[in-house]
Amino acid sequence: MKRSRVIAGVIVVVLVAAGCLYFYQQARAQTPPPEATAVTNPSDAPDDGFVAAEGVIIPLRDANLSFQSGGRVAEILIAEGALVQAGDPLLQLETTALKLVRAQAQSEVAMAEAGLVAAQTRLAAAEAAVQTAQTGVAEAQAQLALLQAGPRPEAVAAAQFDVVAAQSGVAQAAANRDAALQIPDSQILAAQANVAAWLGQLRAVQDEYDAILNNCYPVTLPDGSSQTVCPEYGPVEEAKRAELQQAQLQYQAAQAALDALQEGPTSGQQAAASGAVSVALANQALAAAQLALAQAGPTAEQIRQAEIGVELAHTAVAQAEAGILQAQAGVAQAEAALLQAQTNLQAAEVALARTTVRAPFAGTVAAVNVEVGDLAAPGAPIVSLADFSGWLVETTDLTELDVVNINPGDPVEIRVDAISGETLHGTIQTIDSMATPSRGDVTYAVTIALDDATRLPLRWGMTVFVDVSR
Repeated sequence: MKRSRVIAGVIVVVLVAAGCLYFYQQARAQTPPPEATAVTNPSDAPDDGFVAAEGVIIPLRDANLSFQSGGRVAEILIAEGALVQAGDPLLQLETTALKLVRAQAQSEVAMAEAGLVAAQTRLAAAEAAVQTAQTGVAEAQAQLALLQAGPRPEAVAAAQFDVVAAQSGVAQAAANRDAALQIPDSQILAAQANVAAWLGQLRAVQDEYDAILNNCYPVTLPDGSSQTVCPEYGPVEEAKRAELQQAQLQYQAAQAALDALQEGPTSGQQAAASGAVSVALANQALAAAQLALAQAGPTAEQIRQAEIGVELAHTAVAQAEAGILQAQAGVAQAEAALLQAQTNLQAAEVALARTTVRAPFAGTVAAVNVEVGDLAAPGAPIVSLADFSGWLVETTDLTELDVVNINPGDPVEIRVDAISGETLHGTIQTIDSMATPSRGDVTYAVTIALDDATRLPLRWGMTVFVDVSR
């Protein structure tokens, strides 16, 4: 009984399949293209010079866009149907945390740059220290060579010249001392004449002032009383009084200068004059000592001290060179820190850039699949963008038996299923190199450029029938 039911089920399936095949063949027989008839197996059909296939209308370009990183949608910058240009922002994720990371990375870059400048400054100082130490070595070696060479005629001659010059200085200082301690009679006479002149000036002004004071006389008033009147009292008297005071001061200054000359040099002047002579005598003694040293030549102790100076100078060079190595290591570390900081900043900038979906080309927003506040997963399509400035056709059922008979550049005729009585023309643009399995067949997608697509109201996804002339 069970076996009978299985056999009956198989018979029903066969009958249904046969019926579907019959109706499909009838439908294909009623709507064949005028130039060729599509067949299920082209290898069994006669070669009529055409390759037939079905396809769909697609825009010139289209893309399903997604975020490169996940997050919550903060802003939708476009609406469906909006026209956008390449690079325009379309959607934006929340970026508060990422902006804080970027700010921190920028701060680290600034600190690393400052650290590099400081390290470079230390390296320059270390290099200068090496040069200074090397100069010290050269000077110490030159000093040692001079000492080892013994007395030099030019040094002895120079020391002798210094002795002669010091002796001359002593003579000059003594002459200056004698001149400073003796006051010529001519100076005293000139001072006496100056005192006499200012005394005469003082007496003349005094007489004029006394005349002003004595120029008073009685006057009878209208009431019969009398009063003494001094007409020059006031501004005239005050001006003459000031002139008298100035003359007195000048006379006193001239008298003080005469008294100082008559008293002779002060103790301070005498000490200063004698001190200059003492200094000159000390210089003479020093020059003589230096001459003796120059004539005697360096001692063994001096030579040993010079040798020690050379050794110390070489040690200073070694220390300075070690400082350069340390400074160079510091520069390398600072450069590495800066590179790491810049890498971190670049990573932060990239992470921020990934929170924005931008249009890869100019086109129309076909669909937006998220809302503000939604969580967007990385790589999940959220915006469809298409370039509707033109149309292409992409085949859907061109098999491996037919694809070998066509080539890019072959002319094509296209009939749109939704628009009867119209035929479009085009050219094969590309043929996929990789097969696409479709309902058990091995098919290859072919892209066709349309020549006159703008005259018809085409829409994305419309079904078309394609005939390729071979």
